[in-house]
Amino acid sequence: MAKLRVAYEYTEAEDKSIRLGLFLIISGVVSLFIFGFCWLSPALQDLQATAANCTVLSVQQIGEVFECTFTCGADCRGTSQYPCVQVYVNNSESNSRALLHSDEHQLLTNPKEATRLRRLYSNQE
Repeated sequence: MAKLRVAYEYTEAEDKSIRLGLFLIISGVVSLFIFGFCWLSPALQDLQATAANCTVLSVQQIGEVFECTFTCGADCRGTSQYPCVQVYVNNSESNSRALLHSDEHQLLTNPKEATRLRRLYSNQE
């Protein structure tokens, strides 16, 4: 038995609709690549941190204390008080004095507090 092949020819309107659909899909994919290279690439390059050699210039307590909640297991929870410490460093690349911060979030939330030396004070308790 031979298979019957049905040849279907699209009308001109259907043909234009198919071409338009394919053009829109292809242009969408191309625009995603263009936006990816033009918009995301600089943003990702800004996130890359470079290593720097820093020398500690001074360390001082600013007299404030913060409360830290910690957990070390299912039955181990508590709070501790830690002093706020400011650490000034000299960046060897730019030869500039700067206040050391743990991360950008800490810099934005409390710019005058440099670092929280939890381990140092936890070991002394």
